Amino acid sequence: MARVIVHCPRCQSAQVCRHGQNPKGYDRFCRRVFQITDSYEARKPGIKEQITEMAFNGAGVSDTARTLNVGINTVIRTLKNSRHDE
Repeated sequence: MARVIVHCPRCQSAQVCRHGQNPKGYDRFCRRVFQITDSYEARKPGIKEQITEMAFNGAGVSDTARTLNVGINTVIRTLKNSRHDE
């Protein structure tokens, strides 16, 4: 088994220990319970830019959600908030 050095994302402490698994099987770590990898596609870098780009190219909300493997509400929320970011 490979050993991974983990630092807490909040306090950058190296004193974290494994705290079981979440229901999807990803490892959790204690002190502050966090996961090393995100299971949500919408949190990956570049997804919000792809959503707005697909909207400019005429793709519908359902098509965008299905193509990028994110929820319809995520697409709608991203498009609503993109107006405020300009």
